[in-house]
Amino acid sequence: MGAMKILVTGSRGGCGKSSVAAGLAVAMAERGEKVVLIDLDLSERSLDMYLGCEDRVVYDLGDLLTGQRSVRDVAIRPDGFDRLYLIPGAYHLRRPPTQTELARILSAAEGELGATRIIVDTSNAADPSVKLGAALCDRAVMVVTDGYLSMRSAASLADTLHEWGMDDPEMVVNRFSMDPKHPTDLRNVIDTTGLRLIGVLPDIPPFARMQDAGTPAIRCREAAPVTTAFANIARRLEGENCPLLTGIPCKRRKLLDI
Repeated sequence: MGAMKILVTGSRGGCGKSSVAAGLAVAMAERGEKVVLIDLDLSERSLDMYLGCEDRVVYDLGDLLTGQRSVRDVAIRPDGFDRLYLIPGAYHLRRPPTQTELARILSAAEGELGATRIIVDTSNAADPSVKLGAALCDRAVMVVTDGYLSMRSAASLADTLHEWGMDDPEMVVNRFSMDPKHPTDLRNVIDTTGLRLIGVLPDIPPFARMQDAGTPAIRCREAAPVTTAFANIARRLEGENCPLLTGIPCKRRKLLDI
């Protein structure tokens, strides 16, 4: 049985898609999986920053596509994560990779790096990179916020993914409000998008600050609820029966028994 391949995409720009891809990769590596995270976002390279290894990027996805470097040459192991590799995105690509080229990279991630889980971070919405990922990945995780435009875009993208052969995409709701005065209505998000909810990420200011600083959430006590949330999402993707907010303090737990 080969590596599980997970496509991560977003309903629209600014939903936090790449930070979710990075957090999920870290959570799976912490579970003992050998994870390769591929930055296929053709509009903006950011995963190297989120994982604190931007100063170590020498080669990137573009070097793989030209055949000048191997996956082992390009892959970076972020400090402190022995079971996680990053293939950085390219700042300037004249064209997106072909399906054959991406398939070759995924195969090399398994063969050369021993990946058991491969996470492909694509652009948002119906971008060519999303179509590529949908053709080659086993699962799709869509990052959504509770804004109406985000939810509407998610529903539209889900229909597009179905057309591209990716059945049953799953949803992570980012920036989930735990404030009783301004709650996130998860039932409304589910009803509007029509997507299966697989996780929620609480809206915690320290998490945003850490992203900007290139510090993974797992290294900051203030962001412990976010770290726990990523661990929960990883468990649910692996098929475990895990409540959405296990280990996360929340006064609105009844609303989350979904």
